[in-house]
This record gives sequence, C-alpha cells and structure tokens, in this order.
Amino acid sequence: MAGALPGSVLERPRPHGSAISAAFPQDASAPDLAARLQLMTRLHRHYAAYLGGPETFEQIPRLNASQQIGRIENEWLRWEDEQVDTARLPESAAEFRDWFEAVSAAHVQPEFCRYIENEARLDEVALFFLAEELVDSRFDDLVALVQLGSAGASKLVMAENYWDEMGEGALERMHTVLFEHSAVYMRDRLAERNIDTSELNGTEVFENACLTLMYALHRGLVPRALGALGLMEHSAPPRFQAMVDACTRLGVPADVITYQSIHVHVDEGHGADWLDHVLLPLVQSSPAALREVCMGVLTRERVANAYYRRIWQQMKDLRR
Repeated sequence: MAGALPGSVLERPRPHGSAISAAFPQDASAPDLAARLQLMTRLHRHYAAYLGGPETFEQIPRLNASQQIGRIENEWLRWEDEQVDTARLPESAAEFRDWFEAVSAAHVQPEFCRYIENEARLDEVALFFLAEELVDSRFDDLVALVQLGSAGASKLVMAENYWDEMGEGALERMHTVLFEHSAVYMRDRLAERNIDTSELNGTEVFENACLTLMYALHRGLVPRALGALGLMEHSAPPRFQAMVDACTRLGVPADVITYQSIHVHVDEGHGADWLDHVLLPLVQSSPAALREVCMGVLTRERVANAYYRRIWQQMKDLRR
C-alpha cells in the first residue's frame, strides 16, 4: 500500500485493535465515528507534541516509534484511498492544470461562503474561525516541512510563501500572531454567550487537521502534502473574503479582520505560483508523482468537504 508507515515500539495507552477496525472498516460499512474521533484526537496530540518547540524537547516523541500510531495512520490512509474515485484522476501530466483548476473551482464552498457573508451571526462567525485554528495555527509549520529536499523555483515559491507567513520579518505581522489576536476576540464573543467550544472537537474537525499534518510529517507522503496545500491555497480566497465581508457587516474591529484580509490576496498569488512552480514540475517528473499529488488533492477535497458540512451545521445549531 502506498504511504505505509510502520512503527517499531509500543506506546501506552493505546487504542484497541477493534477501535481501529471500527473506525476504518475493511468492508463497505460506515465508520464508527466515536472510535474515529478517539483515534483522530490521539493522532493530533502526537503530531502537536512532535511539532513542539525546543523547550519541550523532553516531551517530543520519535516520529515512527509507536506501532499503534503507525497502524492508525496506515489504516486511515488505506480507508481514504478507497474513498477516491480513481476515474477522476487525470491520465497524464498534460491534463493536470485543467483538472486541478476544475477541482479547486468546485471546492470553494459557494453556498457556505454566501451564508457567512450575508446571514451568519457573530457567534457563528466566531465558531467557524475557531474551528479553523487546528489548521491555520500550524500552516507555517506545514509550509516549512514541505520545503525539505525541494530545489530551484519550487523551493523559492515555498520560501516566499513561508516568508509571507512570517510577516515578512515583522513579528506583529506574523500570520500566527495575527490569527491568535483574532482568536482571542472570537473566544471572548463565544464566552459572552456561554457557548461551549468543546463542540468543535468533532471527528471531521480533527481529520481536517490531521490529514495535512500526517502528509507533511512523513517524507514519503510529501507529494500528497503539496497537492493538498495547493488545493487549500487555491480555493481559500473566497472563504477569507466571505469572513471579511461578514466581520465588516457585524462591526468587528478592523484589527481583528487583518488576518483574513491579508489572506484574500496573498493566497491568490500563492495558489497560482504553487500550481505553476511546485505542482506542475512535480507531476511532470513521473506518473507515480502525478498519482500521489492527485490523491492528496482528492483526499483533501473529501475530508475538507465533510469538515465544512459539519461546522456549518454546528453554526446553524447556535440559533436553536
């Protein structure tokens, strides 16, 4: 199986094998979402610990040291691969640009964006913003990880993307700093209404976060990571614009909207450059690379679509 990630040392506590089988069934039966949430939260704790700062060195795990973590990843990869309709894959690198742009255009969530822009209340906007935290607060690390081993124009594009994430050298403009500033405001708005943000800890939210972490951390899955990140960059501007418009409509202070405003235009440029200088050269290098990039794109599409459906329902549930 492509992407298999064997481990070597047992870790405790560990999920029982039946939980893994229930979460990622071998047959056509539906996954057990409770078991899946247990595994996804465990994976996310593992990845978050692995990406800890140097001051946490004593708590940083070895990446492939757990047989159980390896089995969760392998079974999840297998299950996700089985969800992909391989008839959707392009047959050659020459078809990739048109294929990718079509997938991206269909992935912008137009109904969701219209709801945010025109109808969502402030508590709904805040809930969505905080749901994005598991991915957006790690995006700079993801970009840093996928640069390893790259060269030439591809590396320059990724480095420029990373430099933008770093606020072009200004601490107060670093995207993670801007995100946290906005997150504080959004948390306060939810706290004012006694809204429990633990409701965000759903299976789809953790899958959305864990997928790109798994792809970027494991070197053999980097083509998938590049495809997934390319889709994220290419399709994100409409959602950021919807958030800017909603926050403006709702009277959110301008400094709280800076993070979203920046990404409307920055991601447009990043998405185009990522396609031209990162993805296209890679898919042209071999049929195997083409397949891996496209599997990353389509898996990210499926996981993210499920995430948007889940968070949209949670937003509307606040009106009850």
